[in-house]
Amino acid sequence: MCTISGHFSHGEPSAATDIYDMLKKMAHRGPDMHGVYLDGVVARHKTLDEFKPLLRRKCRIALGYSHLGIVGAEDLPQPYTSCDGKLTLIKSGEIYNHKALKSLLLYKHRFETASDSEIVVHLLEESYRGDLLEAVKRVIGIMDGMYAFAVTDGESVVLARDPIGKKPLYYLESGPITYFASQKKALWNGAEDPVRLRPGEIVCIDRTGRSNHPGVAVQIPQIDIVDFRDAVERYKIVLVKAMQKRLAGLRQDRLGVIFSGGIDSVLIAKLLQREGKNITCYCTGTVDSGDILAAQTVAEELGLELKTAIIDADLIQGILSEVIRNVEEGGLLQVEVAIPMYLAAKLAAEDGIRVMYTGQAADELFAGYPWYSDVLKEWGYLRLHEQLWEDLNYLYDDTLEREDKLTMSHSIELRAPYLDRDVIRTSMRISPRLKIQGCADELRKRVHRQAAVELGVPPFLAFRVKDPAQSGSGIHQIIENIARTQNVALDTELVTENIKIDKGSLYRYGRGVYGEAVARNYIQRLHREIQNSYRPTILK
Repeated sequence: MCTISGHFSHGEPSAATDIYDMLKKMAHRGPDMHGVYLDGVVARHKTLDEFKPLLRRKCRIALGYSHLGIVGAEDLPQPYTSCDGKLTLIKSGEIYNHKALKSLLLYKHRFETASDSEIVVHLLEESYRGDLLEAVKRVIGIMDGMYAFAVTDGESVVLARDPIGKKPLYYLESGPITYFASQKKALWNGAEDPVRLRPGEIVCIDRTGRSNHPGVAVQIPQIDIVDFRDAVERYKIVLVKAMQKRLAGLRQDRLGVIFSGGIDSVLIAKLLQREGKNITCYCTGTVDSGDILAAQTVAEELGLELKTAIIDADLIQGILSEVIRNVEEGGLLQVEVAIPMYLAAKLAAEDGIRVMYTGQAADELFAGYPWYSDVLKEWGYLRLHEQLWEDLNYLYDDTLEREDKLTMSHSIELRAPYLDRDVIRTSMRISPRLKIQGCADELRKRVHRQAAVELGVPPFLAFRVKDPAQSGSGIHQIIENIARTQNVALDTELVTENIKIDKGSLYRYGRGVYGEAVARNYIQRLHREIQNSYRPTILK
């Protein structure tokens, strides 16, 4: 795990002090080691400050990297260069099939680390025939993982993002320079707005400008699993393999689980235990919230180690600005659902946890949310299947980028087994009739629940109904109460802006505007103040 950044100057070479500035603003994402590439010159240091003299030099292409050690003996931090010296790469994320990909390499490449990232640059080296964009298009099609990377051949820079959208990447065009970074805060300048790479998208930057290209997408399979037992067996196989992929090469003694007491997080905990891992579960909420009560009950029933943080008004008021700063969003709903995740990751970081697991996406794969019953009732099973795909495609914007930023704010990598490539393919081959057994089915997720039982979750837990997370943490009213005590004048422009930028499945399936204007006004004001604080450069 790491953070990446860079610039491409379309005119005269530009000072690389912007690399220091961007990495410093994202220091939490990669606190362990750092590396830079400046027009062919590669340097590495333990601290960013050691780069100051070098980064004052001007260059046309600059890449910056900060490392968070998770997988492999990456004692030599990125950037990594191909054996022929033509290509240099920086990457965030993990490639789960990197060992299989290494076996495809034709030539005897020189490897200096056990990092999955180094394998990618050698794959690109073998595919490169003078056209870097085409080489990237060919290689990402065989990569299985979550990633965002930048690679250069000295003439152009190509950016790419995984097809699920698990790892964020943004770019910004300002005058004659195109910048890019893992988070928006590194690019905020008060003028232009950062633009995200969409999942699977490729961006090519060269002397002629910037161009966007389709990369690899999650393929929509046919629905051909129509027998319940067949569905359960196939799903169990791919889910177990998905967890094993996300454990391979880890050096951590203890792992964390974002835990709510619902079936999805309970199954994640059970799968980790099946693989012999030591785990600690983390849950936050108000003293009487649904999540806390359910998590405590389930953890006791299953003998799981659980740590909790009780959320109250004083705690939220103390961390609200920090949450908005890290999530880089001001939408009221986005901020509310961010708080439990932020606090859970904070608890885990205090325990020295570097990798956590989440049950994210099981509801989209198996029609778990209550509103899917409404879709079925009104439109039928075909539309339900289409809606599941639509929600999976929105997941990067609704949830994934937010959760990546929140956990990485505490230097923790978040892994989501339900978002595995093969889990998605298999789950979406299953007939929706096997997921919801009619409009009156209050449980939903039938295949998922049965698989959980057969993988070790007690039936009384697997078949228990659970409320959505955002209504279980008890935070909405607290934020509204805090906003009312601030005595801030209501600015309708701020309220309108907050409504416009807010997002989530609640808006696609709910009716009306979520929350009160007073809360939106307060949150948006904080968001603007935070954006403004990032605009001055750190290294002149």
